[in-house]
Amino acid sequence: MADAKKDEIKEPTVDGFSVSGRRKKDVSDIVSLLSPLRFLQMTPMGDTLELIHVESRDISKNPYLFSLVHLKPDGIEILYTISPGMSPSKRRVSILRYFINLVSLLENTYETDHVVLLQIIESSLKDLTEYVSATYDDLYAAYDSLKTEHEQMRKKLAGLQSSNDVMGIENMELKSTNDSLVLKVRELEAFSDEVLMLKIQEWLTDHNNEINVGEFARVHKVGEQRVEAVLNKMIQNGMLKARE
Repeated sequence: MADAKKDEIKEPTVDGFSVSGRRKKDVSDIVSLLSPLRFLQMTPMGDTLELIHVESRDISKNPYLFSLVHLKPDGIEILYTISPGMSPSKRRVSILRYFINLVSLLENTYETDHVVLLQIIESSLKDLTEYVSATYDDLYAAYDSLKTEHEQMRKKLAGLQSSNDVMGIENMELKSTNDSLVLKVRELEAFSDEVLMLKIQEWLTDHNNEINVGEFARVHKVGEQRVEAVLNKMIQNGMLKARE
């Protein structure tokens, strides 16, 4: 039951910001201006033009990582998704870069409040600086924890080796149990996400870049739900690209 929950695909979170301004041209003029940008999907909604930029899709080809821009008569609003495990600060800076480029293209169609835009940029850069520092601190904390755990394990191993001289028979039983546990650990490691990704890549190479989830799961004795979860992870990390 716990493994099934672990393999569930987590939904992305949503964030956004807006800049006030005044639109100087019609929606049709903006559509003509942005039409060369093939990655944008444009949908007029009354007096608002919606721009959708899909960056990645899940295994069902539904938009997963994307942004939605509302070009309103009195300003520009952007909403965007953040995938689980992704830094919100880093994602915001990436979206802000895209937003600034878009505002630059719309220079002749919008008068935007540049003061508000600069405040958003300043706030995002501050958050990113804190993110970089926090990441280093987190990594060092994890390293320190592993170092302490390693020292504890080393002392335990020394104690076991010392006991071996006195308890030969019992040590052999413990060694047999330990060997069995090591084999079980190796079996589990053989089905880690990283190994499963390699097997999927080998499968795609041997099957003309196509994968039948059911057949793959049967051959490698892995649950279909876990295969789909790992495929989604590979797509989100840019290792694979879902077919349109």
